[in-house]
Amino acid sequence: MRIQNLREVKGKLSQIVNELPEEHSVVITKNGKPCAVLLPVNEETDLESFLLAHNPKFWQLLDQVHGEGEEQGFTDFEDVPD
Repeated sequence: MRIQNLREVKGKLSQIVNELPEEHSVVITKNGKPCAVLLPVNEETDLESFLLAHNPKFWQLLDQVHGEGEEQGFTDFEDVPD
């Protein structure tokens, strides 16, 4: 993981993108505070799962549905026989 300020990223974006597979990620800072992350994407990247995992609305909905299931007496996944 590398940390770079926004001004540096603007000037070297092509180089940074080319180096992402080796760096694994670049944290971008603005005024000394993290504001974004660049991650490499390739043919093995599951973008849909990545986007859902980083979507607060998805997690809120999942928590809501889980709570409703508990209220209605649904069976937990752990209790479902194989």
